[in-house]
Amino acid sequence: MRTLVSILTATAIFAGCIAAWWFYWPIWRVESHVREHLRTGVATFSSVKYNRATGAGCGYVNAADSRQAPSGTTHFILLPDGSLKFDPSDRVTGNTLQQLEAIRKHSDYLALVYARCG
Repeated sequence: MRTLVSILTATAIFAGCIAAWWFYWPIWRVESHVREHLRTGVATFSSVKYNRATGAGCGYVNAADSRQAPSGTTHFILLPDGSLKFDPSDRVTGNTLQQLEAIRKHSDYLALVYARCG
């Protein structure tokens, strides 16, 4: 009886470790890849998700600038080809053409979010 309980306990622990690896490993890879693209590599992540169907990672990063001060939380998308896209910070100001260009950048980013992160 003890042997059976020991085998079942070991199997449950092994299955738990595999499940944790299965769910956390892609998130860890996304976070480390984003850190490589940042200037300082110092960042705090939140709401990071990995979409297995599209192969894209999405979430929020609060990166520190060169003085180690927080530069603000920004949404990001890590595409399967390794390219990293950040939420455009362009304000919708200026003349009509500048406003349209800023709106186009924002709508392109939102289309990418809905296509890859949804």
